Amino acid sequence: MEKQNELLDSQNETENLDSQIEEAPEVDVEALKQEKEKLAEQNKQLFERAKKAELALKTKPAEKEEAPKTESKSEYSLQDIRALSDVHDEDVQEVVDFAKFKGISITEAKKNPTVQTILKQKTEERATASATNTAVSRKGASKVSSEDLLDKFNQGDVPEKEEDLKKVIEARWTPKK
Repeated sequence: MEKQNELLDSQNETENLDSQIEEAPEVDVEALKQEKEKLAEQNKQLFERAKKAELALKTKPAEKEEAPKTESKSEYSLQDIRALSDVHDEDVQEVVDFAKFKGISITEAKKNPTVQTILKQKTEERATASATNTAVSRKGASKVSSEDLLDKFNQGDVPEKEEDLKKVIEARWTPKK
């Protein structure tokens, strides 16, 4: 009985599929062909763009490789080294950048009033930073005089330490000079 039910179910499913196929709308073949042609044209355009980009990448690295070689060849002259000898290590790049920006030698750049002002300001900042106390300052333990303890005792503040209490008693009984 179960097998018959299963056979009937499978026959019903195939009949349903057949009826769905018969009811399916007709496909517009011409529209699909036109869409296929559009996609083929877009693919051709994308392929051409990719080739151009690939060529551009192949030519650019060669240009980039030449640039570092020229920078490594540019070394400081002996005059430049002498001019920078009294400049702080952190400020050397400032002077070099200014010289490159203005298109002048490093010696001339160092003599420029603008660069001199910058160098003086940075020197003052370093001096101030080194002189500034950056450590946490702790207040040392101060010794309270017996007279101060006596005044506080008279105001009603009784010392907690036994040593301070002894000082109060001594200060009270010893005559003031």
